Amino acid sequence: MKKIILILAMIIVGSAMFAQTLGELILIESNGKPIEYNRPYVGPAIYDLDNDGLDDLITSDKYGNLRFYKNVGTKSNPKYNGFEFIIAEGEKAQIENW
Repeated sequence: MKKIILILAMIIVGSAMFAQTLGELILIESNGKPIEYNRPYVGPAIYDLDNDGLDDLITSDKYGNLRFYKNVGTKSNPKYNGFEFIIAEGEKAQIENW
């Protein structure tokens, strides 16, 4: 499980570094409302975490808790309905502040 957390941390940190070069932010919605974020802590990543063939959204909050937004839409038109915290070894998976 620790290997999964490390991989997710690398994805999120890499995404955050890549996102700095993209420019304008795009609001992503869940339940019809923009997903809340606190820059620079979010570091979103797109990855099929549940292996259902659809790209899910993984973010962190300002406390380092990893959030999983399941894609309930399609590959070309993703939709998200809330989030679940990613749990590892019975606890919320977290990324420590550096």
